[in-house]
Amino acid sequence: MRLTVLGSGSAFSKCGCNAGYLVDGRVLVDCGAPVPAVVGRASASIQDVRLVLLTHFHADHTFMLPTVLGALAYAEPPASGPLVIAGPVGTREYVTRLVATGYGTHMLGSVAANVRLDYAVLQDGSDVEIAGYRVRAHAVTHSTGPSLAYQLADAAGVTIGFSGDSELCAGLRRSIQGCRLYVCECTGWDAPAAGGHLWRDEVAGLMSEYPATTFLLSHLAARVQIPGALVAHDLLSLEISPDAA
Repeated sequence: MRLTVLGSGSAFSKCGCNAGYLVDGRVLVDCGAPVPAVVGRASASIQDVRLVLLTHFHADHTFMLPTVLGALAYAEPPASGPLVIAGPVGTREYVTRLVATGYGTHMLGSVAANVRLDYAVLQDGSDVEIAGYRVRAHAVTHSTGPSLAYQLADAAGVTIGFSGDSELCAGLRRSIQGCRLYVCECTGWDAPAAGGHLWRDEVAGLMSEYPATTFLLSHLAARVQIPGALVAHDLLSLEISPDAA
């Protein structure tokens, strides 16, 4: 599996775009980064994306999704492949409202006419096959609304996890188990972070609990280091092979 970081910054930081991750050029996890532009810089194509996973509905994780749908709807030639948007309960309604508010109801018509779009509702314990990947969802505790952490596994069994935004909780720990690589938010550094986020000492503790998992720190307010962890930056690309230690 190949993971490309499209956005490594927290909501209001200056060290990177808002949250967004691309897996194998086919799966987009969160959509806060300016995805159409950044995907091009990563030598990938937005038309190859078959699955969008939303961890929760905060602006820094979702507000660029209308530009993705618009890029697909108005592409020449039009996008030919299907696209599934999956996320917590309310995802279809939220995305519809987001597109209509941002660009008007005519945009909804263009998307409906030109994008083979479907939705999937995920919740705690969901374990489904979508777009050739196994997706497991785990409910986590964040500030408002439903929030999910994910495990994404390919046909070879390589598994990458994504914390989304979360406090320490049982669902977060479940989402780490068995992951080769775990993309973990680390919003706070010198002290606990407000709003349902992880901070340095908590992430270091998780790393001690799961020594077989490599942690990639993201959702950063500043680019800092924890010994033994990788630190994300925009356009970082990592290859995770089945036979990796």
